[in-house]
Amino acid sequence: MKRFILSMVLLSSLGFTAAADGPKGDKQQAAAKALESFSGIWEIVKVSPDGATKDARRLVFKTDGTYAAVDKDGKELWAGTFEIDPTATPKVWDHRSHDSKKENKDVLGIYELDGDALKVACVVGQWKGKEWVGKVRPKTFDPKAADVVLEMKRAR
Repeated sequence: MKRFILSMVLLSSLGFTAAADGPKGDKQQAAAKALESFSGIWEIVKVSPDGATKDARRLVFKTDGTYAAVDKDGKELWAGTFEIDPTATPKVWDHRSHDSKKENKDVLGIYELDGDALKVACVVGQWKGKEWVGKVRPKTFDPKAADVVLEMKRAR
């Protein structure tokens, strides 16, 4: 009887472990699929506030989680890394340039992808240990709630 109970406890714990891995795996699959749609070259159509992207005219997102901002001639202005979470509401887009990583700065944002149209809103801040110092992540694409709001279209 003791063996039966022990076996049931063991099987139950294995079942809980498998169930716990399921949603995480689903989230990773959703992120990988979303990354395919997110990656590519995006022309900046609208910026709020004006000048927030300086001379950048395009953002290039790669499936390896890296990005670059380029000017009208295709010259790289800055680059860094990013993550997306398509399972969050609103969808999450966080990024940081290589230079800002040195100062532990980060950009927390949201995104909305509709075919060849991409909209992002983000705030700039810094991590002090595990505490975020800066505005809270925007929940809408209202320029009042974000440091920067961009509208982009996929480049052909």
